[in-house]
Amino acid sequence: MPEAPLEPVRLAPTRPRAVLLFLAVFTFFFSAYMFTASADFFSTGDTTIRIEVAENILGRFSVDLHGWILKYPHHVKKEYFDPRISQGRDGKVFSTYLLGQPLMIMPFDLAGQQIAIHFRWPYGPTVLWFDRMVGPFTGAIEITLFFLFAMRLGYGRRRALLLTGIFGFATSAWPDAESVLEHTEVTFFLLLAFYAAFRAKQQRAGPAYLVLAGVGIGGAAITRYQDAFLGGLALGLYLLLVNGVANRWREQIRDAILVGVGLAPFVALDLWYNWYRFGSIFASGHHETVFGYAIWKGAAGLLISPGKGLLWYSPVIFLLVFAAPKFYRRYSALAISFAALALSFFLLYGYVTYWHGDPTWGPRYVYSTLPFLTLPLGELFLPSFRRLRTVWMITLAVVGISFAIQLSAVAVSPWRTWYRVIAYEENQGSKWTWIASRYRYFWNIHESPLNFQIHGLYQLTYDGIIHSNKYELVPPDEDPILDGMTVDFAINQWNFWWKSNEFDWWMGQRKIIEGVIMLVALMLASGTYLTAEAAGIFTEASEEPVDVPEPAEAA
Repeated sequence: MPEAPLEPVRLAPTRPRAVLLFLAVFTFFFSAYMFTASADFFSTGDTTIRIEVAENILGRFSVDLHGWILKYPHHVKKEYFDPRISQGRDGKVFSTYLLGQPLMIMPFDLAGQQIAIHFRWPYGPTVLWFDRMVGPFTGAIEITLFFLFAMRLGYGRRRALLLTGIFGFATSAWPDAESVLEHTEVTFFLLLAFYAAFRAKQQRAGPAYLVLAGVGIGGAAITRYQDAFLGGLALGLYLLLVNGVANRWREQIRDAILVGVGLAPFVALDLWYNWYRFGSIFASGHHETVFGYAIWKGAAGLLISPGKGLLWYSPVIFLLVFAAPKFYRRYSALAISFAALALSFFLLYGYVTYWHGDPTWGPRYVYSTLPFLTLPLGELFLPSFRRLRTVWMITLAVVGISFAIQLSAVAVSPWRTWYRVIAYEENQGSKWTWIASRYRYFWNIHESPLNFQIHGLYQLTYDGIIHSNKYELVPPDEDPILDGMTVDFAINQWNFWWKSNEFDWWMGQRKIIEGVIMLVALMLASGTYLTAEAAGIFTEASEEPVDVPEPAEAA
């Protein structure tokens, strides 16, 4: 049976107030993510390459890596080449990454150029710092869209704001945004696709929203085409279920065409980009062996392993045990498609030879499933669950633990944890090499990065309060790997940009203090307004209540 359309939920009594509400959500999370942004410019070589692509487009109107020369010894097989770059047409070096994140970086790069000139700051560090703002920015718009989706699902302002806070600070969405990798951008576009499809099919918002759903899949396609493929399959399943598997075949065709209209320009861009770089619309520049790992082992590693399991990096997912059944009864098509999307991510990346995505924090390849695994948790705040004291106590405990994990991930440099993983391996008599296939920490709880990261949070807090060097990491003699990590990364300092010595010499203490005051002021102002909205202070007696009545279950 196809699901009947639902009456759309009003976001606010007036349009200006709705706009103000969304601006406040975006401002709060963008300010918070900027406040907790990392001081480490060079921790992610992937992002550095994408920044260079963006700068080449702006400065030379070309997508090649200008000035790069790529040479390998003749005995090295192609499958062992660096998968991030490849030699293409006319002997030029190109990135194998797609254009999605470089296009997002370009406005920030232009802003950084002007700021550097205006304040007479060193050009390179200033531009690079602004380029990395794309992470907090895409994180903030992802969180804002999540809030909008939660509202449309009928949770009400108070519940939607609470759920959004959990998603923004108690899941790996927070450290993922700070990593400035492309997964945050992919997540936003996939979430946009499902939100738009839900609005079109179950809230009578009109066919234009199906075109917008195609744009969402397209935005993911020019960033990570494999994620877009999985998202497209799950979206197709949702449209099939919501229309009725055996009914409305004409409507199915119409929906597919509308989604295709939104998707087509992005597919065309991907195909042109492949042709321009490597001479064929189907060439990607990759030579490595991508698939071949045991699916069951990789999927289990991404879900439950002590070193990489998403359940441990975002424990709030455990709460689906309570929330998922009720969410399914209200939105069965969404619930099934959300589950299918998550399952497909774990199966696909479980089959990838480098399923872990190292060196990085957590199972980054499956971070795009987080909003779809968190949205159903809004059911826990409905009246039917508020009467269950045990469930509420468990929810509070799990959210608190999950928040502590995310805080440690952004406050302590992940390289401090890598230092301790390597030291643990060497103490066990193993010689460390940066070859991921030889890592052993995935299934060893004693060297799980989560243990080291939480402990690192305690260690830096202790040394900061006591003013001691008790937990300062000092490499042993003649250990070039550990010694290099203490030189290249500030593993004995807080990871926040305003606590790092890296900014003193070019930004100056005064500008740092002014920046911190501005961000804190924005957080306080927007946070106060959101708290007032959640409390119903602005709600008149004649207006819709802050929390709408509990939505009825689907027939």
